[in-house]
Amino acid sequence: MTAKLNKKYVIGTHVMWFEIEMYNDFINGMVNLLETVENKENVTIDLCFNMLQHFEKVDEDKIKKHELYIKFKKGVATLEQMGFWVNYEVKDKEDEFYFHTDYRRDLNYNYCKKVDYVMWGETDSFFPREAFQVIERLAEYTDEQDIHKYLLSFSDRKMWDTSWDPLVHVDYRDVEFIDDDNGHLYTNQAKSQLSIEEMNNINARTKEFQFGHIQHPKISGACLVLSADLIKSGVNIPSCMLYNDDEGLSIMSQKLLGQNYLQFVCENILHIHARRHPQKRLYVKNENNPHSFLGDKNDNFQQFLKMSKENINKLITGQGKFKEYQDLKNVLENK
Repeated sequence: MTAKLNKKYVIGTHVMWFEIEMYNDFINGMVNLLETVENKENVTIDLCFNMLQHFEKVDEDKIKKHELYIKFKKGVATLEQMGFWVNYEVKDKEDEFYFHTDYRRDLNYNYCKKVDYVMWGETDSFFPREAFQVIERLAEYTDEQDIHKYLLSFSDRKMWDTSWDPLVHVDYRDVEFIDDDNGHLYTNQAKSQLSIEEMNNINARTKEFQFGHIQHPKISGACLVLSADLIKSGVNIPSCMLYNDDEGLSIMSQKLLGQNYLQFVCENILHIHARRHPQKRLYVKNENNPHSFLGDKNDNFQQFLKMSKENINKLITGQGKFKEYQDLKNVLENK
């Protein structure tokens, strides 16, 4: 069953080369979402395939760079064959620093005057099949109420602390989050895999969408929906953010909107964010960390993360000079 969309959308996703096997699941998730759309001209797919190797090197004993590109293009072709316009870019200049935070900032800026909603895709995540129905239903209400600057989150499984409870799906609110070495395997809590079919079955039980709202930012970037007017008002990821895109967006939302901040949550429609997908980090030379555990990433990445956290603190306090990519480049070259 397909539906005609009244609004225009872009779904933008940054794909790292070491995510290329997981990317196949992402494409299947996109097919699951997009086959519900009748007027395909209302949806643009934007992809960035990042082949830069500043932190991780391709293990060419396992895969060649051109093979990575072929796998990426196969996914693009799948979406194009469905009749959707796919705009994509490949980042592979050795002297360029560009990461998912840069991509999402650019995505917001470049599309906010072309569409009604910007949707953040993520390679380890599935949008719910009902995503467009949810957004269109919410848009009927917000247009009627003259509300135009807001975010929409689809609900998640049980998360790691109670501050995230407003984003937890109604069926998972009473689940106890177990934080142990096997936590990424428990399918009733966030971080673990759950199949497209299981997600669809859970969401199919919903007869009527249930919306809640919060007036303080609690942003998980996967499958986030931003109204174009929110971005036009100046809310975006600040240029000082190197890595923590969702946290940067949260800070600027609070700074610019204050008590007028509005984030809707569809409490009974689930998205999947498999943060510890078993194919999230493959083909990295001298590394065996397929689930992408943060502490097991190499020292170059840890330096990058450290600088990003320093910039977050400076953004919050308003004191100190921001670190830039040149600072990171100097550190990596000195090593």
